[in-house]
Amino acid sequence: MKVLFLNTRKKRIDCGALLRIGRRPDVIVLAELLQGSQKHYEAGLVAAGFKHCSRATLHSLKRHVRVYSKLKLDSDERFSLQGNKLKNNWVRCCIDGVTISAVHMPTQGMKRKPFKQLRPWIRKHADERALMIGDFNTDPEKDYIWGPQLIEWVDAFGWRNLWDKAPGGTKTYTFKGTRKTDTPRCIDHAFAGKRLPKARLIHLPAFRLKGLTDHSGLLVLL
Repeated sequence: MKVLFLNTRKKRIDCGALLRIGRRPDVIVLAELLQGSQKHYEAGLVAAGFKHCSRATLHSLKRHVRVYSKLKLDSDERFSLQGNKLKNNWVRCCIDGVTISAVHMPTQGMKRKPFKQLRPWIRKHADERALMIGDFNTDPEKDYIWGPQLIEWVDAFGWRNLWDKAPGGTKTYTFKGTRKTDTPRCIDHAFAGKRLPKARLIHLPAFRLKGLTDHSGLLVLL
């Protein structure tokens, strides 16, 4: 199974280009979706064979995460607590025996509550066939508060950081914004649970380099 994650930056990327640059994945996780872009991707991806989707959030104007899959979703859970930046930005789906946790964390000083909610899940599912993937808005090399905290939890609970064996490793960056103050950062990550020993990561910077979004794609082979 191939799982693609991409922060779309609220853009409506052509689904043909998404599949081509994403190397024909079986599961696609998209972040920063608005009402219109959810409809755009659902129409295009369902037509391409991705007939199983996590629950839509078309009632809200805020940015959300959704999962599109060629394979059946055996479960579809969404974080929904009010007053938390993770609401509708953390989705968990079980697909073909693998629990996929897809997350888009908030930026800067808004991370305390979301990380507090995320930590118990990280601890509980470390021994399973589980994949934790998404935009954590956290560069372990540059975020001196939450970077070390995230990596400490991953290491302590037994997850495997898939960047460790990816070409370029920690020297790779996945985000470069358009503002002058934006610096290249590696803020998109993928972590594998103990029962996914063969999982590996492929960095797909073409999404960013072609101007389709300001993020690279992450492709995980399970």
